[in-house]
Amino acid sequence: MRRTPPWRPGTSRRADPARLIPPVNGSAGGWDFSGGVCLTRSIIRAAACVALLSLIPAPVLGHSALVSATPGPGDELVDPPVELVAVFSQDLDPSRTSLEVRDVSGATIARGGEPGGGPREFRLALPQLAPGTYEIRWTSFSAEDGELARDSYTFTVLAAPSPSSPPSPPSPTPSSPPSRSPTPIPVTPAPSATAGPRGNDVTATGAGAVLLPIVAAALIAGGIGLWLLRRRAP
Repeated sequence: MRRTPPWRPGTSRRADPARLIPPVNGSAGGWDFSGGVCLTRSIIRAAACVALLSLIPAPVLGHSALVSATPGPGDELVDPPVELVAVFSQDLDPSRTSLEVRDVSGATIARGGEPGGGPREFRLALPQLAPGTYEIRWTSFSAEDGELARDSYTFTVLAAPSPSSPPSPPSPTPSSPPSRSPTPIPVTPAPSATAGPRGNDVTATGAGAVLLPIVAAALIAGGIGLWLLRRRAP
């Protein structure tokens, strides 16, 4: 090992080149920049985390946010709902949680609510809703971290479709009656020339049948009269 001669006052001391070059491995007695590099990296990482956290909405960080609702945001319903059911991301403090329904004019239709089937569910009974757009304003208070959150959304009740008249049954097409064959008309033969006497015979026969009893009665009466005259004669 080379030794450096002692320094004497009034003389110049030549620098040792070996001491001007820092050790590569950062051993003691040399220049070590590894700590500064680590510090710079930590600052960059912290700044990146802060930037990412600033992009996350506030309700996600710790508030009890709305997870689902019935009716939900943007729903269009034909049948008006009778109840509003909201489910949140954290357990609720019912005493500081509320639901509110407003119509298109801003008037409050229903407000309040009560716990539902679980610690994160909240319900509100609704009156009969007319067709129109309604706004839901919810306020949640987390029982887990004590944070308060508020937001709103809208849904629409559609008008019921008018009942359409039932379609009229098609009118029956009149069917043509079955064609009938023409009924033959009996043709009466023209009376022949011999028909006249035959009719006279019939007339004479009828008259004889009427006169015969009269003639017989007259003959009997005449005979009786002659008999009586002869009997009275002396």
